[in-house]
Amino acid sequence: LAERMACFTSSLNELGLSVSTGRVVDFIAREHLRQSPQQGTVPLIYPCHFQHGFINWPVESGKKPNAIVSSSETSDLFVEAGFYVLTKRFSSKEQQRRVMAAIYDPARIDARLVGFENHLNYFHKQGKGLPDNLAKGLALYLNSTIADQYFRLFSGHTQVNATDLRKMPYPTHEQLLRLGSYVKETIPDQETVDAIVEKECENCE
Repeated sequence: LAERMACFTSSLNELGLSVSTGRVVDFIAREHLRQSPQQGTVPLIYPCHFQHGFINWPVESGKKPNAIVSSSETSDLFVEAGFYVLTKRFSSKEQQRRVMAAIYDPARIDARLVGFENHLNYFHKQGKGLPDNLAKGLALYLNSTIADQYFRLFSGHTQVNATDLRKMPYPTHEQLLRLGSYVKETIPDQETVDAIVEKECENCE
C-alpha cells in the first residue's frame, strides 16, 4: 500500500487547497432551518444528500431540513456557490468505507450561496469553489479503496476529521485533472474507480 501511495506526492498546501468542517451546526441554528427551500433560504447540505458521488438536493422525503434562512444572523455560515468536494465526517463500524466523498456541482442547484452542515467536511480554494475537473478528480481519488485503506493506517476511529484529511497524500494537479476526466454524470462504480487510480499508480512506476 505504501509503495502504491508513493505515486501521490502532493499535499493540500502544495495544491493550494484547504479542507474545513461544515459551518452549520443544526441544533444551534434550529430556528433558521426549513424543511423545504423557499424564498429567502439557502440550500443546506447534509450527508443524506450524497448520491452516486454527487449532491442530490433537495431530498424532500428525508428527516433532515433542506434549507436555512438567509439573514444577517446566518450569513457567516454560507459559502459562495461553486464546485466543492464534500466528505462525511461520521461512518458506522459496519460501513465498508470511512472516506466517502461527493461533488457539489453548482450547475445542478440553482443558488448563489450554500450551507454545509457540521457532519461534513468540504474542500475549497481560499474559501471558494474548485475548478470543476479538479473537484471531480479529487472526489474520484477520495472514493478509491487505496485512499480509504491509507486513511485507516493512521486513523483507527470512525470519524473523518478535517485534520486527518490534511495529513493524507494527494495526487498532483496534473494527476487530479486526469482522474477528473473519467467523471461524467456520476462517479463510476467502485471497481472502475479502483482500476482508474491503479492505472495512475502504474504510470508512476
